[in-house]
Amino acid sequence: MGREKAAAGYRELGAAMRRIRQAAGLTGRQVARKTGWDPSRVSRIEWGQINIEVSELTWYLGIMRVDKEVALPLIDLCRRAKEDRGHWLSPHGEWVPDTLSSLIYHESKASVSIQYEPLLVPGLLQSEGYARALISRETWRKGADVDASVEVRLERQDVLARSDCSFVFYVHEHALNLEVGGPAVMYEQMVTLTLLSAAPNVDVHIVPNSAGERSVLGEAFGLFEFEDHSPLVHLDLFATTLWLEEPGFVEPYRGLLAGLADISVDAEESRSSFAALADKYERGSIAHADGKLEEK
Repeated sequence: MGREKAAAGYRELGAAMRRIRQAAGLTGRQVARKTGWDPSRVSRIEWGQINIEVSELTWYLGIMRVDKEVALPLIDLCRRAKEDRGHWLSPHGEWVPDTLSSLIYHESKASVSIQYEPLLVPGLLQSEGYARALISRETWRKGADVDASVEVRLERQDVLARSDCSFVFYVHEHALNLEVGGPAVMYEQMVTLTLLSAAPNVDVHIVPNSAGERSVLGEAFGLFEFEDHSPLVHLDLFATTLWLEEPGFVEPYRGLLAGLADISVDAEESRSSFAALADKYERGSIAHADGKLEEK
């Protein structure tokens, strides 16, 4: 059954199938011969325009000799897409360190990305030291896993170079005053914010404490807009990510973002504040280092 607008789950699944085909060095016609599907069906599946049964996907993955650790998450994604509830959960898989393949995929396809973060600097704007301090607190991670997770988080920032996407971030003032990793790490983080927010397609707004209860919207969330598809909302939870696609679920978050735009500091003033905070943390870092020398 075809759709005018491809559902997010099937778009993500189709993209994964396309990567599998390309990694195998095959054309769509060659895959069609292997599967017995019409070449046009292969193309429409890869673009998420038609459904695929779990049994068909499992058969396809077998034919393409896909490893079990890659195949199982895709089969699970197919099941969730088929349920078509307008919302679904994505578990945090070990095969993509630190973040979800779902988030990376939809982030790379959006035409507008808007994020609200009440407690921490958003992942796309984090410096290496800040990201490492946060990831290292997860005591179950080993050293190599921490390194891999930090690398994935930093590589995600490449998406900010997309000229065809506008990125808007609303960062609560609390996140800027919460000292993560010490003054030196926070200095590096404020410099990173100052530099990244200068990009023409990136706007970072401070949500001020002075806005009181209007500045507190609960958990962090993001809204993705697409040129040819329905918008998506994602809420990153401790062990999973909740995705919302049903318009009735998405629209309340549009309202929250409209309210944030009314109370937030404009992008230029916010950038000046990041620079001022960098100076504050640099002085704190020097004082901290001097204190350690005196102790010796």
